[in-house]
Amino acid sequence: MSQQNAAVVLEEVLRRAMDEALSLQAKDYLNDADSAALMAYFNILDWGKQQADIMGVKFADQELQGFDPYRLLLKKVA
Repeated sequence: MSQQNAAVVLEEVLRRAMDEALSLQAKDYLNDADSAALMAYFNILDWGKQQADIMGVKFADQELQGFDPYRLLLKKVA
C-alpha cells in the first residue's frame, strides 16, 4: 500500500471515529460503556492525528484536520 493510500485509509478511519465520538459526546447521559467507548475513540483520534502529523499528512476533510481530540475530554456544563 502506498503512503498516499495509507493516508486515505487513516483519514476514513479517523473520520468514523470522530463521528462516533461526537455522537456519544452529544448524549445527555453517558453510562459506563459509553464513557469507555468515548475514551477509546479519544485514544484512536489522538494517536492517529499524531501519526498524521509525523508523516506530514494533511487531511482533505477540513473538519477532521482541525479537530482536537482533547475536546472530547471536556465535561459538559448544564
